[in-house]
Amino acid sequence: MADHLKIFTVDKSPPHLIVIPNGQGASFRYADLQMECNFVRTLVADSSCLFLVIDLSNMAYFGSEFIGALIMLGRERKNRGGKVAICSANDNMYDVLKGMSLFKLWPYYATREEAMAALSESSGI
Repeated sequence: MADHLKIFTVDKSPPHLIVIPNGQGASFRYADLQMECNFVRTLVADSSCLFLVIDLSNMAYFGSEFIGALIMLGRERKNRGGKVAICSANDNMYDVLKGMSLFKLWPYYATREEAMAALSESSGI
């Protein structure tokens, strides 16, 4: 799905939409990041996918602009009545996200499978 994307891989498996950032988040050009986020945001807004899972397994590092983009995607899903989870961050990025209190917005899970199961279970799906 969405073969033209370079920064994100997306897997639409209703009721889940999995967004997987790829590469080094600090090295993305801001314009490219914004363009891809706008496209992914349309997928996040799709009512067939109630749950957004942000899978960070392919990221070693990301900067504040990238974190801001992820927050924007998460808010889009939450504002449309869905739920969001983050998963699979490396130890350093886990500490950064925790320090930013991002886990107060959305829960964190060690794996994508755990995140998907928890979101589905919490909604009785």
